[in-house]
Amino acid sequence: MPAMVKGGCLGRWFEELCRIRHQRIEECTAASGTKLSPKVLPKDGGVYAFWWTGDPAILTAPECSRDLILKGPGGRQVSLRIDNEWLGLSTELPVPLYVGKTSTSLRSRVGQHLMLAKKRILRIGNSARKQKAPTTSCQLRAGIEHMFPTTKDTRALILQHVGFSYVVLSGDDNAANRFYLEDLAIGMMRPPLNVDIER
Repeated sequence: MPAMVKGGCLGRWFEELCRIRHQRIEECTAASGTKLSPKVLPKDGGVYAFWWTGDPAILTAPECSRDLILKGPGGRQVSLRIDNEWLGLSTELPVPLYVGKTSTSLRSRVGQHLMLAKKRILRIGNSARKQKAPTTSCQLRAGIEHMFPTTKDTRALILQHVGFSYVVLSGDDNAANRFYLEDLAIGMMRPPLNVDIER
């Protein structure tokens, strides 16, 4: 069966994506906190979102860097400031951090983002320039470490203060639906760890 766009469902799926299923990543892990529990997340594909569900004051603390320098058109540097308005801190609601999609296993994709076997994956440093991540699949973890450049154990920070939501949209017949739901969610939520600059 060819892939179909179910435009009438997009709003409902977005609503579902906004319902946080796990307030803390810690709820989804084995006792050691170094890997995801095998049966908590589905092996199906879908669209997912990571949220800051912990104390919002941590995001305004001096240890949290919200300056970002990205490589823009022509290789020039583009500076961004992730301010309180961008994060929506005045709402006192969870802050969407990153939205993504996967055609296969949500469980596997979330594990790739988190890299829970390590306490930290990027070098300690205080530069606003975005560091090269060790993989192309760990955007959430690398983004958190950019925001907390001097925190030695970002795994603990993620386990206690980051939550997760998802919508199951598995299979090739949902390829376009995953694409549009991810785009809608990024546009509506403005998650800071998704931001990129056109080349």
